[in-house]
Amino acid sequence: MSAPEIKTQAIVWTAFVRITHWLIALFVLVNFFNESGFWHRLIGYFCLAIVLARVSYGLWLSKVASSRFYIPNVASIKHHIHEMRIRVFTTHIGHNALGQLAVYLIWTLIAGLALTGWLSRTDAYWGEDWPIDLHIALSNILQGLVVLHIVAVVLMSKLQKKNLLKQMVSGKLSDTTC
Repeated sequence: MSAPEIKTQAIVWTAFVRITHWLIALFVLVNFFNESGFWHRLIGYFCLAIVLARVSYGLWLSKVASSRFYIPNVASIKHHIHEMRIRVFTTHIGHNALGQLAVYLIWTLIAGLALTGWLSRTDAYWGEDWPIDLHIALSNILQGLVVLHIVAVVLMSKLQKKNLLKQMVSGKLSDTTC
C-alpha cells in the first residue's frame, strides 16, 4: 500500500490582488466595447482608482512576497528570455521579470487613458484633437497588450506545466500541472 499523495499549496496571489485583477479585466473589456459616454468615463476612472489601490497595496500593504512590487533588472529579463529559449525555468512564485514589466505597462496605460480621457473633457482642451487621438492610441496599445498578456499566460502555462489561470482564480500554487 503506497502513501497518499500530498499536494502542497502556497499563496501566490492574495484575494485583494485577484479581485483587482479581475475587476480591471472586466472593466477594460467593457470599455473596449463602450467607447464613450458617462459609463465609459465612470468605468475608466474606477479602473484608475483600482490601479492606484493596487499600487498602494503592492508598495506598502501586502505581506505576501508575490503581491509586492519589484523592479526587474536587465539581467533578470535576459535570464527569463534564456529560460524560455531552453524551456527550463527557475521556480518562482508570482510574476516573472517580463510579466512584472507588463503589469507596470498595463497600469501606466490605464493611468494615461484616464488622464487623456479627462483632459479631452476639460475647458482647456475642449475642441483639441490631440487628447482624443492620444487616448485612442493608448487604447489600441492596451488592447494589443491585453492580447499579448493572454497569449503569454497560455504559453507560460504550457512551458512551465503550471496552470497560471487557475492560480489567478484560486490564489494558490499547487503541484498540479495544466
